[in-house]
Amino acid sequence: MRKYTLSIVILCLILLSACSKNLSINTPAVKPAAVLGNAASIEDSSSNHADAEANASSIPQNPQRLVPEPPKEKPGQKIIYLTFDDGPSMATKNILDTLQNYDAQATFFMLEPKMKEWPSMVKRIVTEDHGAGLHGVTHDKYKFYQSPQTAIHEMTQAQGTLEKLTGVHSTIIRTPYGSVPYLMDSYRIALDKQGFKLWDWNVDSSDWSNGQYLSTTIHQIQKQISAGIIPIVLMHDKPETAKHLPALLKFLSQNGFTTQTISSDTQPYSFNCYNRCHPVNPVKKLQMAGNEQTPIWKESLTR
Repeated sequence: MRKYTLSIVILCLILLSACSKNLSINTPAVKPAAVLGNAASIEDSSSNHADAEANASSIPQNPQRLVPEPPKEKPGQKIIYLTFDDGPSMATKNILDTLQNYDAQATFFMLEPKMKEWPSMVKRIVTEDHGAGLHGVTHDKYKFYQSPQTAIHEMTQAQGTLEKLTGVHSTIIRTPYGSVPYLMDSYRIALDKQGFKLWDWNVDSSDWSNGQYLSTTIHQIQKQISAGIIPIVLMHDKPETAKHLPALLKFLSQNGFTTQTISSDTQPYSFNCYNRCHPVNPVKKLQMAGNEQTPIWKESLTR
């Protein structure tokens, strides 16, 4: 009996040993580090997905086309772009004389009829190495913004006149009243396909509305410089602007600014629609016709 019991015990030990060996052969060893690595991978994947959703939600819906950020200043430099719209005019000579006195450069966004009216000023702008840009023909939003084709036609016509007068083939443009709110995405794409480089501004002198624009302009310039951004100053080719230009240039000279021109090779900057762009409303124009008071929607033609 005792031998029988001992035999059973020995047999059980043999069977248990065999089972243990089979388990060690068929079951892969689990490495703790690998498990942590996989867990980290899963967590990273989840985190990346959440970040992607967060980034997607931060992108404005229908952004119209993302445009470059404002041009950045390089350390140790204080570059500024001075721009004049709506010329040439009777004030252009004084503006050019003042720029020459301060050894300053600027860019002129010119209207086609004005170029024909003041061809000598157009030639002088080019001869003195200022930037020559295009501002269209009519400066009438109801005509310019009828369709992408009308916008292209006006810029192409202005481009041809400038080239005929000076031999310069310019592709830099500024649309009437700026690209917001009427230059919708379809217009931007069409102009871009034609090779035009769209420019707006980040400093509005408001010289079109009043003569006390100097302090406001300087404040905006300082704000852009503090943010590390190159100021792009909107002014207009008009006598009141020419009158205050020496004071502005004196400030820039005393504070170490370098004026530069905008060319076709300069990285363009324009406003982003972010759902602000919409078609012009010609019905509103008809509704206001005949009203003796100045309609609230009618911008100054000097802007």
